[in-house]
Amino acid sequence: VALIGCGPGGMAFLHALSNLRKEQGADGPASKINVTCFERAASAGGIWRDVPEDDPKRTKPENAPLVYDDMWANIPKELMEYHDYTFQDHFKKATPAFLPRKDLLNYVIARNSVDGALDGVKYSHTVLSVTYDEGTSKFTVEVRDDTSGQTSKATYDKCIWAAGLHGAPEKPDDIMSILEDYEGKVLHSMEATEDFQEHVKGKKIMLVG
Repeated sequence: VALIGCGPGGMAFLHALSNLRKEQGADGPASKINVTCFERAASAGGIWRDVPEDDPKRTKPENAPLVYDDMWANIPKELMEYHDYTFQDHFKKATPAFLPRKDLLNYVIARNSVDGALDGVKYSHTVLSVTYDEGTSKFTVEVRDDTSGQTSKATYDKCIWAAGLHGAPEKPDDIMSILEDYEGKVLHSMEATEDFQEHVKGKKIMLVG
């Protein structure tokens, strides 16, 4: 199985598979499932990750969708709590209903990395293409190791997309066509990060949406 992405979704899958292997034992069906997880970033966490020190301007594609460092969740933590690992289990104390990004990142990673569930993830690996062969019912996945620059291909029985919906900004064609002749600064909400004030201070702003 090829698993693309190690954000909350990909981590949860690896954690669930690890639990099944423990429950079923070495001869159980789960032990026969071989999963290779590819993550373009250098660490797990998806859009909740810290902005890397070597890319503060988010120039790398894997860092562009990261939420800003000081973001707080806008839904109560009770609605995103794992059934088998509570916020009380993690923090060992009472916590507010709304938590900062960093706390949520640590919570998600702590729960899903237990028993080495994330140890085999191939970080800094970009999936270049996925091709499905109807004749063989197999997936061919081409991957680039961003550390060495080498590319490789492998065939899988199943392919799971777990990279989420927020890897690239959604820019409707009709809106972008209206803005073609606009000479001012255009920002997608995903691009409104730590330096947002530099772009808007003392200026008139039009907000679309």
